[in-house]
Parts: sequence; C-alpha cells; structure tokens
Amino acid sequence: MFFTDNKIIALIVIVIVLVIGGAVAYTFMASPVKPSNNTSVINSSSNVTATTSNKTAIIKIVASQTGPANAVQGDNVTIKYSVSNKGGQSVYNVKATSQDFQTTIGTLKPGETKNYEYTLHIPTNQEVQEDFGPNATVSNPFFIGGFGVSYTDSSGSTHNLNANSIEIKL
Repeated sequence: MFFTDNKIIALIVIVIVLVIGGAVAYTFMASPVKPSNNTSVINSSSNVTATTSNKTAIIKIVASQTGPANAVQGDNVTIKYSVSNKGGQSVYNVKATSQDFQTTIGTLKPGETKNYEYTLHIPTNQEVQEDFGPNATVSNPFFIGGFGVSYTDSSGSTHNLNANSIEIKL
C-alpha cells in the first residue's frame, strides 16, 4: 500500500498539530498556578496569624495559646486558648482542635474573640515509666504543640492555621 502525496502531507500536518498541541498543553500544565487568594502565615512566640485577602475584605484570624512559665511534674496546669477575627468580614464554621480538645466556634464576626481554657496534667516520671518503660522520662521543658484552627470564608474556601506552641519549665 502506497501513500499518495496528499495522504503524506495530511499525515505530516497531523504530526505537527499534535507536537504543537502537546507543547502548548505542557506549557499550560507546567506554568505555576497563582491562587486568587493571597495567604501568609506568620509565626511568633505568642501567636500565629493567617491573613487572607479576597475581593471584598481582608480576613485576619489570630490563634494563640498561653500557659504558666513554670510547673512541677504531677501538676495540673491551665492552658488558655484564643481565636480572634481581626479582619473585615465574618468567617464561618470555625473549629479549634488539638489532641486534648475539639470545639466548634461557629461564626466569628470581625473584632470578635473566643477564649477557652483547658486543664492539662503534666505527668510524673513514674507515670511516664508505667506507660513507656523504665527508661522513659518527662521532657524538660514540657512541650505543648499548637492547636489547629479551620474556618470557611464568605466565598466558601476553607483555610487552616496552627497556633503557637509553648514550653513549660519543670
């Protein structure tokens, strides 16, 4: 079976179209995607802030936790948690979660802050050894990781941030 000149030309055109189409598709797929929201997370020793801007107003959610500077093994200490909306619009379905608690805040209006407390037991070396073996000890300083916050903005996008961690000297 022999190809006529028209069939060869048509085949070459198809190959060229596929090559160019593949290169264009690769360019679109490989180009970095710029999100419509501008989000930044700022860590500090006192709190963590998530700032998101969209078409209507800036959303600025601040999550922080505090606790005593010092404690003794076996103490029960109070950890204070705070979630604030320092932005210009309400956020919805706000939830705060750690390994010790989960709370649903719901809607957080601009300028509104929700505060919570949780009593945490700092174990003794004996308590830790009962669970993890004779060589286990309580770390000093005692470390408490930051809690997570999730919320939904007015456009329906979900955002997450983590509060600061704290250390308590034993």
